[in-house]
Amino acid sequence: MATEVTVSREGLATLEFVEGLHDAIAELSTRAPHVSEGDLTLFALAVIEIATNIAVHGPKGDEDIALSVELSAGEALRATLRDNAAPLHFDPQAQTMVDALAESGRGLAIAAAVCDELAVERRNGNIWRLTRRLETEPGA
Repeated sequence: MATEVTVSREGLATLEFVEGLHDAIAELSTRAPHVSEGDLTLFALAVIEIATNIAVHGPKGDEDIALSVELSAGEALRATLRDNAAPLHFDPQAQTMVDALAESGRGLAIAAAVCDELAVERRNGNIWRLTRRLETEPGA
């Protein structure tokens, strides 16, 4: 049984903050060596896609959006992203991949595809929960 490791970051939902999440994911990887590179890469993709959507679509006008991100690794990879943006009203699991020529609109569909669980709760903003169960290594 793997020990649970947690890495957290807080700040304003900006693309610079999202870029800094790569360092948080690298820290998680260092502290949780039992996680395969493949699992971590797909998990990171989902986390970055959701955080980018919050940074790009959350703020309205000059409004600042606070974002906290908690990443954990144990028996599964989990992320909780909390923002104080206006509550979203859609089902993240119902997102489908857009046309191949579209310039945007793939983020939620990609995150849903690489996570075993993806949910958003509306409570004083939005709380995103992502889970990716770890692949078992052959012969494990």
